[in-house]
Amino acid sequence: MLAIHGAFAILALLEIFKISSSHLLLAQLSSIFIILVSAAILFLKNTGDQSAFTFRLLILMTTQMLGYLSILLAFIYTNQASQFVFYMLGLALSVLVIQTSYLVRRLK
Repeated sequence: MLAIHGAFAILALLEIFKISSSHLLLAQLSSIFIILVSAAILFLKNTGDQSAFTFRLLILMTTQMLGYLSILLAFIYTNQASQFVFYMLGLALSVLVIQTSYLVRRLK
C-alpha cells in the first residue's frame, strides 16, 4: 500500500495530476486512515479460521469502498477540482484492486 501511495504522490509532484500540495496531503492521509481502520477490522482478534477471514475480507472491502465513496462524494459536493476528485478515485481503485488481489492470494 505504501508503494501505491508513493507512486501517486510522485505522479502528483511531477504535475501529471495538477493538484496542490494541501490536496495531495489530504488525499494521502484520508486514504491511509481508511486503510488503517479497515486493517484493524481484518486483523484484530484473528483466530486463523478461513471462513471467518473470508467474512472479514468482505467487511474490509465494503468498509473501504464506503469510506472512499463518502470522501469522494464530500469532495464533489464541496466543488473541489475535478482533477483532485479523479486523483482520489484513481488512488482508491488502485488500493482496492492491489489489496484485494493480495488478500485473495493469501487465502489460497
